[in-house]
Amino acid sequence: MRHHVYELASEDYKGRQTGEEGQKMAANYIKHRFLTYGLDPLSGKSFFYPYQIVSKQKDYVVVKNQGNILFWPWHFFFVSNTPQNDTIKTKLIFAGFGSEAELANLDVTGKAVAFIADNPQEAYQTILHIQQLKGTRSFFIIFPDNNRDVEKAWGVEYQMTDNYLPDEWQRLQSEVIKEPWARPTVTDSLNIFYCFPNVLRNMFLLTDKELESIAKENLKSKEASLAYLIQPDLQCLVHYSDSLITKPVENVGGFIKGTDTSHTIVVSAHFDHIGEELGRINYGADDNASGTSVLLEVSRLMAGQTQQGKKPACNVLFMAFSGEEMGLLGSMAFTSQPTIPLEQIVCNINLDMIGRWDKAHTWNKEFVYLLTAGNNHKELYKIGKHKLKLDLPSGFEVSHNPGPKERLAFKYGSDHYSFLTKGVPVAFFFTGLHEDYHTPNDIPEKLNYPNMTTITYMVYQYINQVAAQQQKLFNNGDD
Repeated sequence: MRHHVYELASEDYKGRQTGEEGQKMAANYIKHRFLTYGLDPLSGKSFFYPYQIVSKQKDYVVVKNQGNILFWPWHFFFVSNTPQNDTIKTKLIFAGFGSEAELANLDVTGKAVAFIADNPQEAYQTILHIQQLKGTRSFFIIFPDNNRDVEKAWGVEYQMTDNYLPDEWQRLQSEVIKEPWARPTVTDSLNIFYCFPNVLRNMFLLTDKELESIAKENLKSKEASLAYLIQPDLQCLVHYSDSLITKPVENVGGFIKGTDTSHTIVVSAHFDHIGEELGRINYGADDNASGTSVLLEVSRLMAGQTQQGKKPACNVLFMAFSGEEMGLLGSMAFTSQPTIPLEQIVCNINLDMIGRWDKAHTWNKEFVYLLTAGNNHKELYKIGKHKLKLDLPSGFEVSHNPGPKERLAFKYGSDHYSFLTKGVPVAFFFTGLHEDYHTPNDIPEKLNYPNMTTITYMVYQYINQVAAQQQKLFNNGDD
């Protein structure tokens, strides 16, 4: 088991981010272990369950001015009608409401133009007019009040930089605003920055409301006062493609036939992690090389039992999921198109982060949380708490009482949730959160291997007990 952890959480695997080389290496490692232990392939001759993830190319748009920095997506909704990788150096001029009368008193040649508009539809018509008159390419739009259309468009575009399964991507794509202000149709190059409230304050040294007041006074007095406002020097770094990224990825599954081949227990652990950040590897020893290692060891024990003529009472499918850190994508893909009918799945037994301990167990590190949900969940807990014939270490605790953070993680935070939403009962083995969660400090040296060994044998017996009682579990529900 220790060997599995050190292998999967090694530098070579680069944090096992889904879709990257390290995740592929981990998938192959798990496949070869299943093959060596004598498990049957998940489907046909393959241990892999292939699926795709889709995301939008992460555009990089930054506006700089003398130490003031504005970033997409926090400060503006950026729209362009042409792919580009460019640095634009220009001055920014405030043109009031962008009317022809205001522009007549301003030299906007070669500059970016900022102006006030009530809504993006009105702003886009003004942009086209200024572009026709002056040939301006870059615009900063100021809305005195929050604009819901811009916020909605920004929200959808921002979501699309995450990773999705194709069906969910298509649903999100249907929400994209396709009006010309958000999807310019003109052929001339345009860069439009729909600004959130007061993000230009450090550029002009004035709030949006103050700029609006100045623009109104300027129109009344018919003076050229706008020309005397600060015209900050901007450096706009624009990397924009508006392109899609589709990556083929895989879960890994190994199968053991039971005496009753019409029902199956799915035992799962996710093997992906969050990769590298700022040049540092997030090794993911506890999250979740620990659960994956226990999954592999339990599969070895179960395969050895079967090879000795002692089949489990029903089928057991061992699933190592990728995509968990991206939103349970691997398990969602599997439960959406399972290799076995969902109604034949007795339960999902999920293993995630079982190598460390939470604050509540600083003084007693011999424990595991067993959290259950769905039909017959009380019986699933009782099996683990009372009915295992296992010589547990003195003081070893099986608990269903985690802290609030751990309970939240149980509710939504791991792959069992994908099964639960499909009506499949779940049992979750977990040892809690800690300060090294999702940091480069989650390393193999910090894991509690004696406790992981106990949990391995506990899960092994738990699977056999659940399999032996699967007829009861199927025929009698609880709340």
